[in-house]
Amino acid sequence: MLHLRGNGDNTNPIEKLDGFSKNMIALQYLNMRGSKISSLKSEIKKLKCLPMLRGLILKDSPVAKEEEYRIEIIMNLRNLERLDKDIFTDEERQEAQELYRQREEEGKLSESNPEGAMFLD
Repeated sequence: MLHLRGNGDNTNPIEKLDGFSKNMIALQYLNMRGSKISSLKSEIKKLKCLPMLRGLILKDSPVAKEEEYRIEIIMNLRNLERLDKDIFTDEERQEAQELYRQREEEGKLSESNPEGAMFLD
């Protein structure tokens, strides 16, 4: 799995994003369409260890219905270029940056998670 570059499974019963590691350095595309993933904030953080991930599909899964779904994803996976085959816009990236700073000011970001510090000046 060290050299895995992508997956094409678009019908999966996966509920958790467990099993990813920093050793999966070549993984660029992950299709989780139709998955049963229902907890966006806790599960998406498990993909931070994938430095080359550029495309993610979560369409037709419970998390795709969450409010600010795209913004939450880009806040956590800043190298991601596409979500559900749509490229992130500059406006979305700006909104994610503003939301990050707002949460930082409110103390809602975990101090024990420096990787979560997406937008540092």
